[in-house]
Amino acid sequence: MAFKLALSRFKTPFIPKAEVLQKPSIYIQHYSISTNNSSPQQRKLTWNEYFVLRRKRRITERLVTIPTALGGFGISFAYFASKEFDPTLIWGHDPLVIYGFGTILCGFTGLMIGPVIGSSIWKLFHRREVELMEQSDRDFYAHIKKNRADPSLHSLRNPAPDYYGEKIKSVTDYRRWLRKQRDIIRKGTFHLGEED
Repeated sequence: MAFKLALSRFKTPFIPKAEVLQKPSIYIQHYSISTNNSSPQQRKLTWNEYFVLRRKRRITERLVTIPTALGGFGISFAYFASKEFDPTLIWGHDPLVIYGFGTILCGFTGLMIGPVIGSSIWKLFHRREVELMEQSDRDFYAHIKKNRADPSLHSLRNPAPDYYGEKIKSVTDYRRWLRKQRDIIRKGTFHLGEED
């Protein structure tokens, strides 16, 4: 009898009270907050990490540039060297001059394509850091644009030091770059009111 009574209690469906349904779920809010904080897009690189990754990316680009430039030069040289020499003029010039110009142009093209291929190879091996690096690049160049001296203040005696911040490799270099930019602003504005 007691067993039937206990069994009848389980058969009745559980209907929650209205107050319970109206309360916001603490667990869902906590879950959504924890997932947002753990997403990789919210994480930002420190400046030291950014400069280390930026240096590795630049080294990869430069290392890949060497074989692409030599390859472009070598392939074009092999192609033009295998052609039969025809003494007739090409566009009014000696064929040797045109072939030499074409060889140099192919080597220069390989030199220009090298950094693009190197950057693609770096992105292939650093997939996790690509979005973080792009965001840090935007932040870094925004800092550069905001803090660099006005181009009108530059002169032959007072040239612009690293206008695009390409030589900055660390936080110390960035601070040194800032000091140079402030010196240019100070020297340039000091001489603005003078008349010849």
